[in-house]
Amino acid sequence: MNKRIIWLAVFILVGALGYWIYKGITKPLPGQAVADKGREHVTDIFGKEYSSNPPTSGPHFPVWAKSGVYDRLISDGYLIHSMEHGYVVIWYDCSRLSSGSFVKQAFAHDEPAKESTDSGQLLMHMKVQPQGNISWFTPQNPPEVEIELPEAFKSDACKTLVSNLSEFTKVAERVIVVPRLNLDSQVALTSWGRIDKMDSLDKGRIEVFIKAFHNKGPEKTME
Repeated sequence: MNKRIIWLAVFILVGALGYWIYKGITKPLPGQAVADKGREHVTDIFGKEYSSNPPTSGPHFPVWAKSGVYDRLISDGYLIHSMEHGYVVIWYDCSRLSSGSFVKQAFAHDEPAKESTDSGQLLMHMKVQPQGNISWFTPQNPPEVEIELPEAFKSDACKTLVSNLSEFTKVAERVIVVPRLNLDSQVALTSWGRIDKMDSLDKGRIEVFIKAFHNKGPEKTME
C-alpha cells in the first residue's frame, strides 16, 4: 500500500513538472515580432526603410548608445546598434500625454561603414565619431541636440512619466529610456526584432518584456 502511494506521488510530481516545462516552452513571448531588416553599418540613415516605428533592426551607425535615461532625441542609427547588442529601449512621447497623467570595452564588429554620406537631414547622420576603442556614448556625454523637444516634454506630467520609466533601468543592465516624436502610442518597448506599444504605464508588462529580451541581441558583447 505504501509503495502505491509513493509511486502515485512520483507520478503526480513528474506530471506536474512536465506540465510546468510544457507551459514554459509554449508560453507566447511578450510584444510582437518585427521583420528583420539586417545589420548594415552606415553613416547616414536618411531614406532607409524600417519595419516599425520605432525600428527594431536595420541599417545603423557603427556607434551605439549605452544604458541610461537620455534627455534628448537620439538618432535611430545609434539605438538600433544598441538593440543589436541586446539593449531594450523604452521610448516615450509626451505629446500624447494629457495633463495629470501619470565603462568597460565592448567587443563588437567594428568594420567601417559601407557608405559614408551626409544627407544633411537632422537625426539622420552620425555625429559621434569613434575614439580609439570607444564606439559608444552615455547619457553623461550624449550627442548634440539636433531637434529641440516640444513644450509637452517639459510638463510635470512628462517629468513624472520619465521618472517612472527611469526605474526600469534598475531591472537589467542594458536598458535605455529616450524621448521620441510621432509615436503612435504613449510608450513603446523595443529589442532586436521585437516591439510592444502601450498607452499607459504597465509596470508588470514592461518588466516581462525586459526580462524576456535583455541581452538577447544577435551580437554578443562585453560591456
